[in-house]
Amino acid sequence: MSPSTASLKDGEVLAGGKVAPLRWLGAKVSKAADRLRSLATTAARSVRSLVSSAVDRVRAEVRSPVRLAKSVFMATIGKDRGFGFWWLMAMVAIAVAIGLLVAVLLSPVIGIVAALVVGIWMLIRRSRSARSRDTAMAGLAS
Repeated sequence: MSPSTASLKDGEVLAGGKVAPLRWLGAKVSKAADRLRSLATTAARSVRSLVSSAVDRVRAEVRSPVRLAKSVFMATIGKDRGFGFWWLMAMVAIAVAIGLLVAVLLSPVIGIVAALVVGIWMLIRRSRSARSRDTAMAGLAS
């Protein structure tokens, strides 16, 4: 067998005398992809187990303080939520609504005011730099 006509598999030669080792290349690529897939799967499993154990530890640490805060809150308001509790909830809801409304209405206004301030500052800065250039030119001329 000459170097120009190598066979793929027991005498498989393409037309024109050129050998296309596509099956060999495909097998190598497939093996490499399988190895890469298995490595990625192993890495993903290890990362998943690490994240899961970290979440479990955090959950175990946070669960008891949250339960304690809930029990204290429930002990203060009791099972019977009276007029004071609902009055407080209504006031909190109204305060949140007013706060959101003010934030939504003032944000564009604050943006416009900031743009005006920056524009005025740029105009003042430009006029000062023009005056300072004129002063510098007058100093060089004399």
